[in-house]
Amino acid sequence: MGTVIGLVILAAIDWYLFRKTGLHIHKWISKKYAAYLSEKGNKNNLSY
Repeated sequence: MGTVIGLVILAAIDWYLFRKTGLHIHKWISKKYAAYLSEKGNKNNLSY
């Protein structure tokens, strides 16, 4: 029963994100992770 409830919660989150951003969960996470890596790379490459 817990598995079903978990899947329903994930489906609801996915539906909400898709309505707000146009991206499904895996695409949204990928986009956020790419932005994080880009920001992290920019911090490491600063020269003073």
